[in-house]
Amino acid sequence: MKRRIIIPILAVAAALVASAVGQPVGVDSAQAATCGAYSSQAAAQHAHDTRDADGDGVYCESLPCPCAKGDSGGGSPGPVAASHSTATSCTRPRGVVPVGFSATKYPDIRAHLVRALRRGWPRVLVLDRSGAGARRERLLAGIPTRPGMDRDEYPPAVGRGRGAHLVRGSNPRGWEADVAYVPSAENRSHGSTMGIKLRRFCDGTRFRYVFS
Repeated sequence: MKRRIIIPILAVAAALVASAVGQPVGVDSAQAATCGAYSSQAAAQHAHDTRDADGDGVYCESLPCPCAKGDSGGGSPGPVAASHSTATSCTRPRGVVPVGFSATKYPDIRAHLVRALRRGWPRVLVLDRSGAGARRERLLAGIPTRPGMDRDEYPPAVGRGRGAHLVRGSNPRGWEADVAYVPSAENRSHGSTMGIKLRRFCDGTRFRYVFS
C-alpha cells in the first residue's frame, strides 16, 4: 500500500522540478529565449532568437545600449557604425531614401522632427558616419543631461553630411543641430532602428524620416 502511494507522489514531484529548472525534453532552449536573457540590445540583436514584436528586424529594443550597429537617433552616445563610403557592398540610390518609423512608438521623436522643420532645419539629410561622434560631442557639450531623458538631435549626427541643398547644418556648421529632451528608451530604440535601416547605404546617401 505504501509503495502504491509513494510512486505517484515521486512522479508528481519530478514533474514539478523539471518544469521549474528547465524546458521539457525535446524543446530547443533558443525557442524560449527572452529579452531578459541579454544585458544589452546589441547582444539580443546578435543572437536574434527572441521575438521581434513589430517585425522591423530589431530585437529587444527596450534593452539598454550598447545597441546594434548604427548611431543612436539623437543625443545618446551609442556606438558609431563603421563608414560604408568605400565599402563595395553598400549602395547609394540616386533619389532620397525614406526611412520609416512608427509614429505611435516614437511620438516624442516625431514631435521634435516637426518642430525642427518649422525652425528651418532640412527634411532631406545626407548620410555621413565619419566624425559623427565628434559632431555630437561638440553639439551637446553645453547642454545639460536630465535623468531618464536623452538629448535628441535633428538632424542626427550621422545625417549632417555635406550637401548644397542643406540650408542649415552644412559645412562649416555641419556639427550643429536642433536638440530636444526625449525619453531615453524611446531615443535609443529609435537610434538603433535607424542604424539598422541605414547600414546598407553608403555615406553620401540622401535620406529623410517618414512617420506612419
